[in-house]
Amino acid sequence: MLDDNDLALASAVDTSVVVLEELSLHPQPEVREAVARNPNTPTEVLLKLGKEFPDAITANPIFNLLLLENPESHFVRLSLARSTTTSESAIAQLSKIENEEILCAVARNPKTPLHILEQLVSPPLYPDPEYATECDFDRLFIAIAQNPNTSESLLLQLAERGSSYVEMAIAQNPKTPLSLLNKFADWENFSMHEAIARNPQAPSAMLEKLAGENEKEVRDLVKNNPNVSETAIAIINFIEGKPGTSIDLLERLASDRRASVRRLVAAHPSTPAKVLEKLAQDTDEDVPFKAANNPNATSTVLEFFAESLVKQIQRLSSSNEIMLRQRAVQLARSSDITPKVLETLSQMKNDYHVLVQIASSLKTPPTILLAIINDQASAHVHIELFINLAENPNTPSDGLEKLYPKVNQSQHECKGSALDAIVTHPNTPVHLLEQFAVDSDRYLRRKVATNVNIPISILERLSRDSDDWVSSIAKQALKARA
Repeated sequence: MLDDNDLALASAVDTSVVVLEELSLHPQPEVREAVARNPNTPTEVLLKLGKEFPDAITANPIFNLLLLENPESHFVRLSLARSTTTSESAIAQLSKIENEEILCAVARNPKTPLHILEQLVSPPLYPDPEYATECDFDRLFIAIAQNPNTSESLLLQLAERGSSYVEMAIAQNPKTPLSLLNKFADWENFSMHEAIARNPQAPSAMLEKLAGENEKEVRDLVKNNPNVSETAIAIINFIEGKPGTSIDLLERLASDRRASVRRLVAAHPSTPAKVLEKLAQDTDEDVPFKAANNPNATSTVLEFFAESLVKQIQRLSSSNEIMLRQRAVQLARSSDITPKVLETLSQMKNDYHVLVQIASSLKTPPTILLAIINDQASAHVHIELFINLAENPNTPSDGLEKLYPKVNQSQHECKGSALDAIVTHPNTPVHLLEQFAVDSDRYLRRKVATNVNIPISILERLSRDSDDWVSSIAKQALKARA
């Protein structure tokens, strides 16, 4: 609510200079403008208020006196350059003064005609333009770009000569050509996207692109833009986690250029499997991961994710490999794992943790288990991998035959668990069982007697074993076979 007492003080010609200085900082613009019109206000205060209330300064009775006394003073010239009541001829004269602040005021003045603005693009600010950089003209070019009289052609000229700050000012001008806005929209720059979202002529399709930005400031500007579409609002609601996103919109956003948007689509509970299959092949390392963990993910999604994961590990640095390899282990443990996924992951031959999970999976086919066994050298393999390979019921006979010498050469204290698993495995070849039946280790001979596929001839031999424990178990096995 306007404070009438303060407004009266600001307007009174007998108000002291001290009070007027205090009122020049008043939070209400009406009071500050009254100070700008007061003939008792000091020149230094008027100079500060001139940018906000240029016409009030030139309407102040004291201004005409100052104009007569010293027409070439910086205050007088700057006030005239700012005021919309200044004549075109005076503006033209002011545009020739080699002072950046005055030239910027001329460029910012909405009454400055186009032909003068065009002249200002080559300003006489520097005696030798050869040594001036584009940043030296930023303030002036930004002011020209913001002027409502600036033409399309002049905006294009500024875009070629100005810095990124000038281009952001251009992006907000309603006259900026669509070709330029499209170019600016491709920038990965939060400030540029804010500038475009402020443009009242920004097309709805461009606003829909900006609606998917992470920064809330950009999304809020999009919502308040007069050209905002229902689709843009729906995208904003999706980004902000509000319910009601349609399948059509999810399918559209799955192709968004921003990985942050695709990640949200990949994790959304309503994203259909066919979209997840596409996202599982995404080049961004997090998108396939989120797609594979989506409740709607199919075996095909997991297979695509596995392929993407292996490719990423092969091309990325070791610092990124740690996280990716952890994801591979997690995938190998999945209850929805498929043989194709396991086959893809088995390409990670140097990752012990992944191979251990593959070796323990009941869905791993014999061919993959055999390939893992062929690739391993006992001296460099943790015993857990050997144990999992020996215990997996899918390990083929020739795989167990090749696994046995590798295990036997190991010096690990737990190698006995791997040997036990080989001895009792239903696919262990007979010639190996015969070898175990005469082993010096009575525990191995006992395990041989429990193998479900052991020939009767070996059982009979074990029933006569010198060790009572071994012979007893063999006799029980013979009795069970009778």
